[in-house]
Amino acid sequence: MELYDIIRSAATNAMLVMLLFTLAQSRYRAPVQWAALAVIVCLNTGLNIWFYLQDDYTTLAKLDIVYFIFVGIVAKPLFRDRLMQWLFNCFMVMNIYAAGVILSFYLCHLLPYPNYAVTLLRVLLFGAAIYLFRHHLRPLYRQAAERWDVYLIVSAALFMNFAWYFFSGADVTRMLTENIAPLLLLILLAVLLYLAALLSLRKHMQETLLREEHLNIRADRELTRHRLALMDEAVRQMSIAQHDRRHFNNTLLGLLEQGEAGKAAGLIRSYSESLPRKPRSYCDNVPVNAAVSYYAELARQQDIRCDLRLDIPQTLDVDEMSLAITVSNLMENAITAVSALPAPDRRLRLTAVYAGQLILECSNPFTGSVAFDEAGLPVSAKEGHGTGSRSVADFVRKCGGELVYEVKEGLFRVRIGMIGNNK
Repeated sequence: MELYDIIRSAATNAMLVMLLFTLAQSRYRAPVQWAALAVIVCLNTGLNIWFYLQDDYTTLAKLDIVYFIFVGIVAKPLFRDRLMQWLFNCFMVMNIYAAGVILSFYLCHLLPYPNYAVTLLRVLLFGAAIYLFRHHLRPLYRQAAERWDVYLIVSAALFMNFAWYFFSGADVTRMLTENIAPLLLLILLAVLLYLAALLSLRKHMQETLLREEHLNIRADRELTRHRLALMDEAVRQMSIAQHDRRHFNNTLLGLLEQGEAGKAAGLIRSYSESLPRKPRSYCDNVPVNAAVSYYAELARQQDIRCDLRLDIPQTLDVDEMSLAITVSNLMENAITAVSALPAPDRRLRLTAVYAGQLILECSNPFTGSVAFDEAGLPVSAKEGHGTGSRSVADFVRKCGGELVYEVKEGLFRVRIGMIGNNK
């Protein structure tokens, strides 16, 4: 066993686990992720050292694949991805691992000190993959993971091809040396397949964004219509207030002229108590607060109780107007759903928590059944309905977030999680 073996093992294991954590959606915060990463890397590095002492690189290469399959099973509870999405992540990581090992083996002989160069090449290859997925490909990749039924078979087939080469040979070094052409062609095929998938998803995303823009335009028009209605109502209320104030002043003047100071004071007191209170602020974010204020008033007019607890900062790295429209759609759908219920059941709850990641949840009582499509979105049989849900889904998808609908214990819930740096 040499020092470069330990360095190569530790670096490869660390980069692979970081890649997996980049592709998947973590359920816990960074300290838990780093602790899990450290445990996985230490265990695998210790296992690798044992085989280095036995000078058995062939069994080590096979065992590494088995080990990361085992890690994929054990580490699943740390992430929010559904089972098939998680399998897609694992196959993607193993395919990148196989391609990185093969390419580094061939390229290291072109550089000085190949035993150390192979580690540098793996760090560069895996680091490039992590950078691309984290900063450029994550929204597209999340779409691919959501469409696991289309892309999982392709990803699994590529993994089986790579695994066959590693498991079929009695000597891994000899296998890599004798199969240069087919292995490089397999890597090229994998790159082209994934590239074709991402390009098709990119086109789909562009079409989705265009559809979302149309939905936003419609939503903006609807909000504008509501604002104009509020302005008309405000003008009408102002006219009434001016008319009432003139009568109030005349009455007050008459009481004072008659020496009825006590009655005048009581009249002033009752008038002051009838004045509208200062509008409530629900959160620091101005667009979202405006949307919530409007729908909270709309709910009050329909005798719908609102439990609104919003921790949304003044500035966000997501499109704040789109977020406001999303909140509007959530509250509007909830108000529509509960407006037909008996008075005691007319309530909705909207909560938001921000801690580097914005978590929104809207819930309301519900009776009956809800049909969901293959993407997990509610389906409405009424013509003209369902546009708000699609708008919410498009916004969350654009942000690379997560959207979950569920009906449980008589409540209809919508939960949204999005990272705050996806503007």
